[in-house]
Amino acid sequence: MVPVAMLSSLALNALASVLLGWTTWTAYKSREQPSAIPFVVLLSTLTLWAVFSLGSEFPGVSTVSLLSTIFDLAQLGTALAIPGVWSVYALSYTGRGTGLTWQRIVLLTGIVFPVVISGIVIAVGPSETAVERAIAPLIGWEILYLFALFLYATYLLVDLGGSHARVSNTQVIVLTTGVAAPYLVSLVGNNTSFVGSTTIGLLLSGGLLTVAVRRYPVMTGFPKADYIARTRVVETLREALVVLDWDDHILDVNEATADLFDGSGEAMIGEPIRSVIDGLEGIELPTGATGTVALRTSKGRRQFQFSVSTVDEAATDDEDNPVARTVLFRDITDRQTREQRLTVLNRILRHNVRNDLDVVLAYADLVDDDEIRTGIRESTSDLLELSKKVRDAEEIMTESTEPPEPVDLTDVASTVVGQFRADNESADISFVCPDEVLISSHRIVVREVLSELVENSLAHTTKNAPHVEVRVREISDGTVEISVADDGPGLPEREQHILAAGTETQLKHGQGIGLWFVNWAVTQLGGDLQFQENDPEGSIVTVRLYDGVR
Repeated sequence: MVPVAMLSSLALNALASVLLGWTTWTAYKSREQPSAIPFVVLLSTLTLWAVFSLGSEFPGVSTVSLLSTIFDLAQLGTALAIPGVWSVYALSYTGRGTGLTWQRIVLLTGIVFPVVISGIVIAVGPSETAVERAIAPLIGWEILYLFALFLYATYLLVDLGGSHARVSNTQVIVLTTGVAAPYLVSLVGNNTSFVGSTTIGLLLSGGLLTVAVRRYPVMTGFPKADYIARTRVVETLREALVVLDWDDHILDVNEATADLFDGSGEAMIGEPIRSVIDGLEGIELPTGATGTVALRTSKGRRQFQFSVSTVDEAATDDEDNPVARTVLFRDITDRQTREQRLTVLNRILRHNVRNDLDVVLAYADLVDDDEIRTGIRESTSDLLELSKKVRDAEEIMTESTEPPEPVDLTDVASTVVGQFRADNESADISFVCPDEVLISSHRIVVREVLSELVENSLAHTTKNAPHVEVRVREISDGTVEISVADDGPGLPEREQHILAAGTETQLKHGQGIGLWFVNWAVTQLGGDLQFQENDPEGSIVTVRLYDGVR
C-alpha cells in the first residue's frame, strides 16, 4: 500500500507539473512577442524540473539505482540551467541583447562544467551516492556562482522596474520570486542539493508565473524599444511619432506628439494609444499597416497619414525579432486640400474650358472680319492644345505609377525621330545611338519625354532648316543618357531657374507646360534633368536615367 505522504507528494508534484506546463503553453502561444522565446525556455526548464521531480517520487524508482540517478541528475541539470536562462531573459527584456559574447560564453560555461564533471564520474562508477560524491567538491562555489548570476539578472529587472513606467516593482517581485521559489524552499529546508525537496517551491513557481503571464507584460519588448527608439528616431522627427509595445500601450512619444495631441509626454507613457489619441477607434496597427485617419488635435480635427514600422535592436539589427512598433503620423490636411483643388481645377481645364473653347471656335466662323476671325481661331486653338497637353500629361504620369518593364531606348528614340522626320521635312534631325540600350523603365513615359524635347526644339527655332541631334548612350553600368541638342535660341536662363526651383509665382512663371511635364516625368522615372548651352548656339537638354535592376 502506497503511504499517504507519498501520495501527497505525487499529487503536489503532478499539480506543479500541470500548472507550469499550462503556463508554458500559454506563453508559447504568444511566442511572436520579442522577449517570449527566452521566457518560454525559462518556463520549460522549470516544467522539466517539476516533471523530473514527479518521476523521482513514483513508487519503486528509488529502489532502482540507475533510474534514481538519472532522475536526480536531470533535476540537478535543470536547477543549474535556470540561472543562465533567467539571465538571458533579463538581458533580452531590459534591452541588453542576447547575442553570445566571449564573456557570456564564460559565464554559461560555469553552469555547464559541473554537470559534465558529474556525468563523467557517474559514467565511470555509478552508485547510489554518485551524484553527491561528484558534486560535493564543487557545491560550495557553484551555489555562490549561481547566486551571483541570479542576482545579476534580478538587478537588471529591478533597475528597469524603478525607471520604466510600465514595469512595476510588483511585476519584478512576482517574476523573481516565481523563478527563485524552488531554490528558496531548498535553502529554508537546509538542503543545498536542489534534488527531491523542491515540490512546494515548484508549485509556488507555477502559481506565481501563471499570475505573471496573465497579469503583466512579461514578454513584450518595450524596455528595449525605450532606449533604441529615443536615440535613433524619436528625437529627430518633426512628425508625431509614437512607440508602442505589442499590447498597443505607449512606450515613448516625441515632443511633436505631445504638442499635437495637447498632452504631457510623461502622462502618455503607459497608456493605451486609443485612450490618448482620439480617432483611432477601430483602426488596427499591425506592423506594415498604412492608411489615413482623421484625428482630433490641439488644432482641431486634422487628416493624417499613418504608417507602422518595427524597431529592431541596434546591436544586431535583427529584423526577425523586432522589439516594438513605431507609428508615424504625418499631417496631410493641407496636402489633401491642395490635391482636391488641383483635381477640381484640372477637371475644369480639361472639360469645362475645353467645351467652351469649342463653342468659341464655332462662333468665330460667324465673324466677318478675317483678321479678327483668324486671331480668335489661333488663340482658341492654342488654348485647346494646352488643354490637350494637360490631359496627356496626366495620363502619362498615371502610366508611370505602373511597374517598370524592359525598354530598348534605341528603339524608342528611333521611333520618335522617325515621326518628326516625316512631319518636318525641312528639319535636319540626326540620331546617334548604339544598336541596343536596355533599361527597366516605362516606355510610354520615356517616349513622350523625348517627343516633347524634340518638339520644343523645333517649335522655338528661328531657322528655316533647324538642326536637332538626338543621342542615346550608356555612361556606366545601369546609367544611360538621352540628350537633345539644337541650334536654336536656347532655353532662357529664367526658364531654367523656374524649373530648378520647382515652383512658379505670378511674377516668375514659365511660358508653357511642356518643360514642366518633362521635369515631372523625369522625376517620376527617378532620373535627372540637365540643361546646358550648345556650341556655337542653341541648347542641350539631357535626361539621365538609372536602371536599379542591374
